[in-house]
Amino acid sequence: MEHIILVGSGGCMRELVWQIQELNKECPTWQIDGYVDARVPKEGEVCVVGTETIPFLGTDEYLLAVQEQVNVAVCVGSPALRKKIVHGLKKNHCIHFPNMVLGNTRICADVQMGEGCIVSMDCRISTNARIGNFVFLNTGSMICHDGSIGDFTTLSPEVKLAGNVKVGRESEIGLGAKVIQGITIGENVVIGAGSVVARDIEANCTVVGVPARKIKG
Repeated sequence: MEHIILVGSGGCMRELVWQIQELNKECPTWQIDGYVDARVPKEGEVCVVGTETIPFLGTDEYLLAVQEQVNVAVCVGSPALRKKIVHGLKKNHCIHFPNMVLGNTRICADVQMGEGCIVSMDCRISTNARIGNFVFLNTGSMICHDGSIGDFTTLSPEVKLAGNVKVGRESEIGLGAKVIQGITIGENVVIGAGSVVARDIEANCTVVGVPARKIKG
């Protein structure tokens, strides 16, 4: 198994641990060495997922001091925070950011994917899709044919993007949102949970509703 260190201590990290546990039952893939986080645990505080205790290794400074090759996954849902953490860790060239593809996913062989992506269980990525760097696809999300997802974007659980949808970098699409075919979404866009996007969305705004309408930006 490949060894990996996780960054973050919240629900996103703990869900990733659970998904790794489930993947390893079927095909031993990842050995979690521990996690790092800006917040130091209180005395007696431990991170337990299922029956496994995940050791705290230190803050980001721990990784910045590493002098041997190490795999790292940044387990943070916020695009802006994920970008900030990644840019800090890239100061150490010993750190590698593999793509993590978890259980029961379906990804077409012609999909192109950058580095540091997390594709959660039950995701589907269809033909000719393009996935940028450090994209986080949460459980059950779907990208249909010819889709394009920009760097650091987050798709929440059960997001469905129809064919030829383009999403700009650092955007966040909420739980269960749907985007119809051929839509372009700008960078740094927030789409509220349950929204249905039926027309193009400009950059740097927040939209909600059915159909989705701008409320901020």
